[in-house]
Amino acid sequence: MRSSRPTWLLLHATALAGVGRAGAGNLQFLPAGNGSEWRREPLRERAYGWEASARGRRLAAGVSGNLETLGYYAADVCIGSPGSLHQLIIDTGSSMTAVPCATCTKCGRHKNPKYDPHHSATAQPLKCKSPPYRMRCSRCEANHCGYAVSYTEGSQIRGAVYTDEVHFGDGGAAFTERMVIGCQTYETGLFKGQIADGIMGISATRSGGLASPTPIDRLVEEGRIQNTFAFCLSDRKGMLVLGGAVRASRAHEVNWMPLREQKFYALSLRDIQIGGRSFGVDRRQYHSTIIDTGTTFLYLPPAAYRQLRDSFTRSCPWGNCLSRKHRTRYNDEYCYAMTDAERDAFAPLSLVFDHGDPLELTPREYTYQIKSTSPQGMAVRCLASFDNRHAGVVLGAAVLRNREVILDRTSRRVGFVRADCAAMEPSDSILENNTYLSNGCRRKSATGSRRVLGEETLPEVGEGEGVEVGVSAPELGAATRPGPWGLASAAAVLAAAVGVRLRRA
Repeated sequence: MRSSRPTWLLLHATALAGVGRAGAGNLQFLPAGNGSEWRREPLRERAYGWEASARGRRLAAGVSGNLETLGYYAADVCIGSPGSLHQLIIDTGSSMTAVPCATCTKCGRHKNPKYDPHHSATAQPLKCKSPPYRMRCSRCEANHCGYAVSYTEGSQIRGAVYTDEVHFGDGGAAFTERMVIGCQTYETGLFKGQIADGIMGISATRSGGLASPTPIDRLVEEGRIQNTFAFCLSDRKGMLVLGGAVRASRAHEVNWMPLREQKFYALSLRDIQIGGRSFGVDRRQYHSTIIDTGTTFLYLPPAAYRQLRDSFTRSCPWGNCLSRKHRTRYNDEYCYAMTDAERDAFAPLSLVFDHGDPLELTPREYTYQIKSTSPQGMAVRCLASFDNRHAGVVLGAAVLRNREVILDRTSRRVGFVRADCAAMEPSDSILENNTYLSNGCRRKSATGSRRVLGEETLPEVGEGEGVEVGVSAPELGAATRPGPWGLASAAAVLAAAVGVRLRRA
């Protein structure tokens, strides 16, 4: 599955591209060398056996994913004319959209067929001279703009940049708009192993040397939407809507907080409490607290993490925590067999901000399940938090579940509303008059071996290094643990001259 794990990494970008990464990293961005490079902590891969969840209807604006086997949430995106379907990880920390190119012989086998710009009547190569949308291009081959990135642990990715039509909405409200698409022609290492096809960045600002606009940027520029979006994640599915205004009848429900900086969706966190007791950590340790859908878990500075870990491992509702301990391949993963009632008896976790009401996390939201419920009503759940090893906090997907999260980019604020994300449709969103990514070009996947996860029929993981996600639990026990850098999927993909966060595996 996709998990996050930080260690320091220096990205050596060999060309300009938008930031792409999926996963958490350390929040301290420090100039490396000439200032055009930045250091950021990457993530580590985790993998568990596959579980098939109950099938259900596919929701409009639907997002699918989970924490235990994938560690990410992704949306189906229809690109081109005729449209081709691609599953892209939703990443609030990067700005570029990218998919494997049909000509790529060094890419892994992902969920859908590769993107072929030559089969799309609306695809256009991005020329090096005077690129559109205030972009920059310094990597050029035959007047075609490209991007490339390499990581110190060895993974690399590169490709060419196109613009093409992306499909939004359905029925009479359907439309297309031209977007920037990275077409990957080279993937190595852990980039090859992910199931999702690529990444869709929806960051607060353009990032990377390419300064690629996000889909939201483009829709706002063309007057299609207001400068807002919202997402809602459950354990296995969710929703993403673009644009719209808060419904007047529900405005009182929103817990608003101002964003503290321009570059990221960052909040001013001043305290963390467990069961009403403050951790007593100097608030400067929380100085950068970002919302990052490309990160799986909650990352805390060392002093705060130790207190949460100790509370979870020493205050089990059944008494002796060790009597229910479940061992995994990771020494810093704390898991126990428990019933739902025992899970709910753990103390609640509160994130206290300078403005707005505290963000109250139930035990279900700061833990995650890795094994199904047994006939005795037991399931194995793990603490969904890890040591960031430095100051700063990352609010990853685990702790964003069961809420509609509204990003008002014009007013520079974020809002939280409790919601049933598993059943939410665009019409249920607190944002009215929204639009969403269309999956109208859904088509049958290429033939091949399949494993079922949730609503999706997934191909077996293709080429690549590290642990195959599609292997069974017994095989995983004997698998080689990946390096501490984690899986460079979703977002950790397309940066140039900028540090990016690698995604968990």
